Amino acid sequence: MPLTHLAGYSLIVLLIGTFASGILFSRISVKHINKNMEKDGVYPPSWDKGIGASVSFYIFAMFFERSRIPTPLFDGRFVAKYARPIDKIIGAVHLISVTGAGILMCIVSYFQSGS
Repeated sequence: MPLTHLAGYSLIVLLIGTFASGILFSRISVKHINKNMEKDGVYPPSWDKGIGASVSFYIFAMFFERSRIPTPLFDGRFVAKYARPIDKIIGAVHLISVTGAGILMCIVSYFQSGS
């Protein structure tokens, strides 16, 4: 099996993982974290109108301390505080699958342009 076929199939698997973990994270984790943050008087981003655009902000705030600094767009100070272990697992799967899919897209497009 050529490397491009393996990369293409891996890309499909990672894209499915990206979409599944994104939906799970937004439906389970973001809802739980928002509910607990509202108890502390911190409300979800007003610019996210339910389309899940804040998922990446929440994941970065869980794993990278620099992303917890309050900004006009997002206040992630309480995200890591209220993230449960299942939230961290789903977030890690999402982060890894997005990163892997991005890298594989570059690899596949590089080899496709050379053919």
